[in-house]
Parts: sequence; C-alpha cells; structure tokens
Amino acid sequence: MLTLAVSAFYCLGAGGRTTTFVACNKTNNAFIMSELKEASDRLEQAIERLDRALANGRQTAEDARSLAMAGTIAAVERERDSLRADLDALRLERAQLAQALADARERQAAARQANEAVAERLDDAIGSLRAILGV
Repeated sequence: MLTLAVSAFYCLGAGGRTTTFVACNKTNNAFIMSELKEASDRLEQAIERLDRALANGRQTAEDARSLAMAGTIAAVERERDSLRADLDALRLERAQLAQALADARERQAAARQANEAVAERLDDAIGSLRAILGV
C-alpha cells in the first residue's frame, strides 16, 4: 500500500504576512519537514531583512525630504532677512526724505513771505511814483 503524507506549515512573517507551505512525500516525511522548516526560517529572515531595508529606505527618503525642507527653510529665512534689511533701509530713506520735504516747505513758506513783502513794497513804490507823476 502506498502512503501519501501531506503536511501544511504556516509561517507568520514580519508585517503580519502568512505564508503556507505544503509538503507531500510518500516515505520520508520527517526529512522533508525539517527541510521545509529550514526553508521557512530562511524565508522569514529574508522577509524581515526586506522589511528593515524598506523601513530604512523610507527613513532615508524622509531624511532627504527633511534635508530638502531644511534647505528651503534656510533659503526662505535668508530671503526674509534680506527683505527686512531692505525694508529698514527704505524706512530710513523715507524718514530722510520726509525731513527734506518738511525743510523745503519751510523754505518755500519763508520765500513766499519775503516775496509778499517785496511785492507790497513795490506796489507802494509804484503808488508813490504815480502820485508824483500824476498818473
């Protein structure tokens, strides 16, 4: 009589994956089961190494994104600092121009008063000359 042995072996790997191995043998069931166990162990170790490599790859990608983001943040901060310096310089220039405008307005007001005084004297002189000439 021919005996057929069928064995199933379940392996729970990293990440919760379940792998099923089935072994069929007519005679040497114990030998096949030990070979199957060794293969299963090697497969589980390989899966764990792949999971670690995948996690490291994700971490490396995250690190690269973090470095890129840090570079972008540093560039934005440099630009912000440059713009602040420009703004401070423009505020100083505006204050200087406002003072120059105020000084010019004062000089214009003084010149207007002097002009009005001269115009009044000229009008008086013209009036005196007309009175003398009888015009």
